[in-house]
Amino acid sequence: MGTTGGRSAAAWTARAVGVLAAAGLLAACGSGGSDDEASGGDGGTTTLSLWHYYGTPDTPTGAALQGLLDRYEDEHDGVTIEARHIPFGDFTRTLLQSAAGGDLPDIALINGFSTQALADAGVIQDLSDRVDEWGEADAYFETGWETTQVDGATYAVPHVADAYAVYYNETMLAEAGLEPPTTWAEMQDHATRLSDGERYGLAFSGIEGDEGATALVIRLLAAGGDPADIDTEAGATALTQFADMIAGGAVSGGVLTWNEEDVKNQFANGQAAMMINSATYLSILAEENPELRWNVALLPSDVQASTFLSQENLAISTSTENADAAWDVIAWMQQPDVLAEYLPERNKLAARDDVDTGDDPVRAIFAEQLQQAWAPEGDLAAASSEVLTRIQGALQAAAGGGASVQDALADAQGQIDEALANVE
Repeated sequence: MGTTGGRSAAAWTARAVGVLAAAGLLAACGSGGSDDEASGGDGGTTTLSLWHYYGTPDTPTGAALQGLLDRYEDEHDGVTIEARHIPFGDFTRTLLQSAAGGDLPDIALINGFSTQALADAGVIQDLSDRVDEWGEADAYFETGWETTQVDGATYAVPHVADAYAVYYNETMLAEAGLEPPTTWAEMQDHATRLSDGERYGLAFSGIEGDEGATALVIRLLAAGGDPADIDTEAGATALTQFADMIAGGAVSGGVLTWNEEDVKNQFANGQAAMMINSATYLSILAEENPELRWNVALLPSDVQASTFLSQENLAISTSTENADAAWDVIAWMQQPDVLAEYLPERNKLAARDDVDTGDDPVRAIFAEQLQQAWAPEGDLAAASSEVLTRIQGALQAAAGGGASVQDALADAQGQIDEALANVE
């Protein structure tokens, strides 16, 4: 859940909605500008602005997106797309502030969990009529499509998705006579047996903030729990197991400071036999560590099997005067053949089920895992960043702060309840 595909500061966004609405954020036109401004004054070209948080063009994620936009321009004479990178942590706030100042882009590539808040703030427009005419909504995975819905209307189209699965070192598991774990009881047993004092059995991100809640949320969901209601039997099951694995040495206490990139490095360097991580690192591991023998398996199950959805959505701003041209870009970007070429470069998964994944069995595992994806909805989506941060806080308290599981859950639940109550 990092800066190239993780969640935005949705709780801040939700609190800002009322302020910006009161300020009359729609009173001014945005960066779509007048027809003359959009055409560059010659009437023969269209210039569209697109804001994203993927990275600058000299980064792998930014280069992949820029290549996609360049391809569109090559295939559509007279259209120029000016992409602007805004760091992930500043992205939603910048959109909101720009809306108040009348300087929005034509297209915004937003975090899926920010869709509702941005729609409520009047930043992005209702695309329901366009989507109905398009007729391709049924091609998308249900959980991902739900992130585009606000009060029964469609405010965005899924762009790419990501999910979490288990990466495992084939050599280490084979030497221990183990197969990838299929239950969470097996996961703890395997992680314990694969820890030998020089390496740990399992790694995941537990860093402060919403990114560090991902693995614990996945475990909570598997236990039949609800991230909005963690002071429960399911919450105790999940947190107890994670705290026990850390205390017993199956998982390093360092996870409380590791982001997902750190986790990938631990796994790549042989310091962890297994890791919970996203599809983002598939190509990176293969390219950076060609001698490493590794594979991917579905996450273990308990009461149920589940993973965490990470997704970006494409939206059109309310102030653009180039909505038709913006929609054409979005629809083109979502063509299955376009996605089939783009997704491996972007290290992401298709948000729709009709994209050819080729014969890559590892990507096929992630595609299967994606069908078990969970994403927050309603008030939980609006407050997701704050809620998930509180869940990470419970892990921090129980695994590193000396608090009991019961006290850590109760304290976090109180803060979660407050965050949800403050959603506008």
